[in-house]
Amino acid sequence: MKTLAVLTLALTMSSAFAAQDFGGISFHSSVPQEQVDALKIDISYLYQNPVTKSDPEFLAMSGLPVADGANMHNWLVNRVKHVIGEGFELNEENIAVWLFHSFPKTPLPDAFKEVSGKEEVTTIMSNIGTALYLVGKKEDLLFGLKLDGDKVYAKSSRVGILQVGKGLFLERFRLNKDLNAPANSVSRLGTLFHEARHSDGNSAHTGFTHDICPSGHAYEGHAACETSSNGSYSLGAVAERNLLQNCTSCSVPELAALSAGVADGFSRVVDFNLSSKRAVLESEIKTYGELIETYEGMMIGSTVPEIREIFEAEIKKLKTKLDLLSVELEALKDVKPVNLPLDPTPEGKYSELALKKSIKLMNKSLEK
Repeated sequence: MKTLAVLTLALTMSSAFAAQDFGGISFHSSVPQEQVDALKIDISYLYQNPVTKSDPEFLAMSGLPVADGANMHNWLVNRVKHVIGEGFELNEENIAVWLFHSFPKTPLPDAFKEVSGKEEVTTIMSNIGTALYLVGKKEDLLFGLKLDGDKVYAKSSRVGILQVGKGLFLERFRLNKDLNAPANSVSRLGTLFHEARHSDGNSAHTGFTHDICPSGHAYEGHAACETSSNGSYSLGAVAERNLLQNCTSCSVPELAALSAGVADGFSRVVDFNLSSKRAVLESEIKTYGELIETYEGMMIGSTVPEIREIFEAEIKKLKTKLDLLSVELEALKDVKPVNLPLDPTPEGKYSELALKKSIKLMNKSLEK
């Protein structure tokens, strides 16, 4: 239980609402009605959005034949099945435990064994289901949640339990004042696809866990980066890009803001070898700069011509080396990270929801 506590944030109580199902996703009673309604609009937008152009990177990363509404919805509901509210407490009262279960005998993710790094300033959403699965695998106990009278056990990372964070509906994060504007739907769907990717992966990369951002990164020290080319940040970014390029009702400023969000997602994909090289060069440049300043100070303070000549010669050598290091560092700015994709096949026992079935579920929900 201690490991699970490390992976989740402290939560507060919220008012209770009725549990609801929509398009293959169950919304727990802890999710406020306004948020349920907004997420229903988001899922409807995804399903009904007329796609005239499929993003090739999204197709490659998701494995879909076409990135239309029905296929994107089916991909999502195979990884997102339950949404719980920010106020749902992960305590003994709400957590179910089953002693007898056989987990795959595969390694745990390194990032899971020892959680480190700073938490992000504002949590948007969390994939609690994968955390439950990994904790169960580590402790050899099957964990689940008691959701509105049902016990949902994490037999796979594909159990698909997401928890709403305080950032998902924050007004200052909205691209349009209208909560249910298409631009806001596209932005939230990008988050849903990001979290959905955490339901994938196996062995040491189960859940596509985040990595600590390296020195010099905008999110340095935060667990907000990834080293694979098909992780949650990448998947969320290409899914959002696929939607925004087909958003005919989004304004130019909204499209620009959405594009900035996509760029931020890609910026989280890092090459640690490349980052290490940059850090070493920056350190060497700083050292040479300090040496030059020291020699210049000594030269100014010396009245002996021969000594000044020695200092001048050394300063010249140091500046030449400094120029070479600066050119090398500048060249690295144009080097693209080399990141390999990981196998997204999930671990554990799960059942795939067929496209025809998800279409039927969605159409039934829209008819209500």
